[in-house]
This record gives sequence, C-alpha cells and structure tokens, in this order.
Amino acid sequence: MNRIKIIFTGILMLSMLTQYAQKERVKIDGIAAVVGNHIVLNSEIDQLKIQMKQQGLDTKNLDDCKILERLLQNKLLLLEAKKDTLIKVTDKEVESMVNQQIDYMKTQMGGSIEKVLEFYNKKTLTELKAELSKLDKNKKLSELMRQKIIKDVDVSPEEVKTFYDAIPKDKVPEIGTQVELMQIVIKPKPDKEAEQKVIDKLKEIKKKVENGASFRAQAVLYSEDPGSRANGGKYVINRKSAFVQEFKDAAFSLEKGQVSEPFKTQFGWHILTVEEINGQERVVRHILMVPEINFLNRRAAQKQLDTIRKRILDKEITFESAAREFSDDEETKKTGGKIINPNTGDSMLDLTMLDPKLHQIVQDMNQGDISEVLTEKDRTGNELYKIIMVSKRVPTHKMDFVKDYPKIKEMALEQKKEKVLVKWMNDKIKNNYIKISPEFAQCKFESHWK
Repeated sequence: MNRIKIIFTGILMLSMLTQYAQKERVKIDGIAAVVGNHIVLNSEIDQLKIQMKQQGLDTKNLDDCKILERLLQNKLLLLEAKKDTLIKVTDKEVESMVNQQIDYMKTQMGGSIEKVLEFYNKKTLTELKAELSKLDKNKKLSELMRQKIIKDVDVSPEEVKTFYDAIPKDKVPEIGTQVELMQIVIKPKPDKEAEQKVIDKLKEIKKKVENGASFRAQAVLYSEDPGSRANGGKYVINRKSAFVQEFKDAAFSLEKGQVSEPFKTQFGWHILTVEEINGQERVVRHILMVPEINFLNRRAAQKQLDTIRKRILDKEITFESAAREFSDDEETKKTGGKIINPNTGDSMLDLTMLDPKLHQIVQDMNQGDISEVLTEKDRTGNELYKIIMVSKRVPTHKMDFVKDYPKIKEMALEQKKEKVLVKWMNDKIKNNYIKISPEFAQCKFESHWK
C-alpha cells in the first residue's frame, strides 16, 4: 500500500508541475527525477557542479548524467537512513552544524549576517536556520548511511596489483606534481602581566555568572572565538569531537551548571560551563580570551624563527629535530614538522589541491628548499610565524606501481567501495519508486535507476 502511495505521489508531483508550466507558459525549475517521496530538481545538478568547483574538485569528466546519479544516490541513502533505527542525527548536532556553518560564512563575509542572508536569499536568520537545518540533517543522514555500507571495505595488496594491471598500458594516468611539506611554527608569547590580566577578567566573569549573570550574554560580549561568539559560546561535543584535549578535559570534568576555573589551550585562556548532558554528548558554552602580545614579543618570535632557519641551513640541526624541539604547532610537531593529509593519512600532497596561499609559496620551490619566514594569522587573529620546507617533490609522471603505491591503493579502494555501493543501490532500487525525467532517459547509469 505504501509503495502504491509513493508511486501516486511521484506521478502527481510530475503531473502538477507539467500542467502548471503549460498553463503559465513559462519554464520553471524542472524535476530531473523522483526517488520515493523525494524529488531531484534540475537546479540541484547545477548547484552540485558549482559546489564541486568551489571545493577544487575536477569536474571535467562529470557530465549532467553522472552528477544526477550522485544526487539519486544521496536521495536513496537518505530514504534508507530514515528507515534504519540505528542511524540518528540529534537536533543538537544539527543546531551545532548550522551555527558553525553560519559563523564560517560570517567570517568569510566580514562578520556581516546581512551579507550571509543576502547570499542565501533569505530575509531572516530564523528562515535561514530552518532551511539549513533540513539540508544539513539530510546530508548527515546520507553520509552516515554511506559510511555504514562501506565501513568494512578494504583491499589486499593482490587486489591493488589486479586493479593496476587491468589499466590498459596506453591509458595509465598521469600523476600530477606532488610535494611532501614540513613546517615549523612559532607563536609569539604574551607577557606574564598580559596573561594575568586575562585570567583575572575570566575569574571576574565566572563570579558574575555564579551570581546570576547569563553566561551566554557574557560570551557574546567578551569571547574572542569567532566560531562560537555569535551564539553565546555554544558547542555540542563528545569525547571524539575535534577539540583540543584541554577543552574536552574541562567539559567532561564538570557537572551541569558548573563553571570551570580559567584554563589554557593553544588558542588562549577559557572558562567553560556545561549547559546540558545528553548521554555521551555535552552542550557547553565557553569564553575565550587571548592575552595581548606586544611588538617586542612578536619581533622576538620572528627573530627566533630566523635563527632556527639559519641553523638548519648551516646543517647544525635537521628540520625534523628543530620542528620537534621548537614548533608551536602541536599536530605537526609530533611528525617532525611533516604535514599529513587527514583524509588519506599520506604525506604526499597534490600540488594543485593545496590551499591557494600555500600553493603560491611552494609551486616554484625545489626539493630541499626552505621558505623565508612567513607571517600568518591564527583563528583568533593573532600573528604567527612559520617556515616551510619541501622535503620531497615528485614531478608529473606516468603512474608507477612502486612509486605511487599509496595512491594506487587509494584508487583501488575507492573503486571497490563504489562497486559495493552500486550493488547496495541495485538491491534497494527494487523496493523503492524511481522515476527519471525523459530529459535524462538516454543517460548510462552505474546502477539500474531506469
């Protein structure tokens, strides 16, 4: 009965839109496909293209048919995720994602919420949050369903070799220029007086809150965390969340309603309160304050890095040992300065996929070159100094099984995951209503959508 209802709903939507378009004699946003009770609009295909280009992804080999199939997959994943009682996304998680998304957009647009609303073509923040909440929740559900399907997929060395041998000799792809980068970061340190001033201010705020003042209001007034200040310092976290350990330690050491003593992280000094405890999750608010760093301290940090660079060039010390001993970047300090791709765990990075600023710095550097001292700003707006070394540089070349094994393994794994996903899709397509617009009737899909 449900299947008949879904089929009727899909046909009715297509019929109504067709009649409306004929009556008005104007072309409206067409329906590319219907998956269960979800529709795929033509405009979604164009939007996905734009998003992929903005993310620096190669779209040359992606025509509208392939992009439509991705959207069909997402809709089917969403349908099945909603049926799976083990896949859940809480309202708190969605709220946190939406707030972070809006805060990021505000940062990109000079801190103006009006510009963000204009960008999304919305009149009010409430209207924007409502739309983003639905989109973000659906996206997260689809991602969780996908992860569940492919989480146990792996490839053996034999499968990697089979994958490579199956590539025709005249079709072996070129691997673009790759670099392995190392960095040493020095952050200027504040004076003890400046640190104490911040600690005293945070203690004063803590006392106010304990006497009845709103922590949220105090965060809006005083916090220097651009990612949470607008929503009163609020975050939803669990023990696996990507927060520094000191922050998580504070969050999970407090009872509901308690306010922490000031504590230090690599970003500055904080106080934190726990607003809600929901199983393994905690809703917290925090206030970040960053001690002022004077010109002399900034100059001292720059001079320190100049000296480190000279010692490396004079071969008194290696770049790796200098990074482990002196660098203030905790993540790369552990790897001897080596920058690791978090998605692959590999240190070889595609030159074209680097951040534009980093690409500009290293594109003309040779293997072994060390940059001059560079000035950047951290997330709180404070200056930091770094040097970059190109520890390896592999020029564009035909893919080689030995030299490029990690990349070939990654490609083989992705192909195997895609096959598992396609098989799953074909099984689920049989049990769901699918309707493809005549406009896309000639498309050759991986799955049996037609």
